[in-house]
Amino acid sequence: MADPHRAPEFHPGSKPGMFPSQIDQFSQAIAALDEQGKASFCVWLAVRMQESLAAEDAERVGICHAVELLQSWEAGESVTGNELNELLMNANDEGLHAFVDSRRPRKTDSAIEVVGGAICYIAWLAYRRAGESLPDGIDQVNDDFIIWVIQQALDAQTVTREYCLSAMQGLAKVSE
Repeated sequence: MADPHRAPEFHPGSKPGMFPSQIDQFSQAIAALDEQGKASFCVWLAVRMQESLAAEDAERVGICHAVELLQSWEAGESVTGNELNELLMNANDEGLHAFVDSRRPRKTDSAIEVVGGAICYIAWLAYRRAGESLPDGIDQVNDDFIIWVIQQALDAQTVTREYCLSAMQGLAKVSE
């Protein structure tokens, strides 16, 4: 089993369904965003995934709490990288990754992956902003990691490529 504290491995273009031209399009859209815009986009994806699930499923697996904490960080409230990282898996084996289960509907696991990816990215930002060393897994995250998160959301068919690009374009305009 993969280490639940590690960010998922990202290899640009390694997943079927995303063509090199689409990866380039997303890379350019991501590059047009400032750091806060990239974080806001990750939160936006997490919210879309939360909305795609039945409320009781989102609550049961911890997505509701995770999205609330991501939104708090986005709003400038004091949320640490450690607090975010603990959402993935803590010392008591509690966290989003504890709920990944191949027997469950794929949509719930996809939501966990997208929200988990958003957590990884924002935890990476939080650790860097605080000048703290990056824990294993989070140290593998960078701006390109957002493409992996997008791919998970596209695979779940919760968002479309156009919807994602439109959201990023809107965030880029806000940051100008």
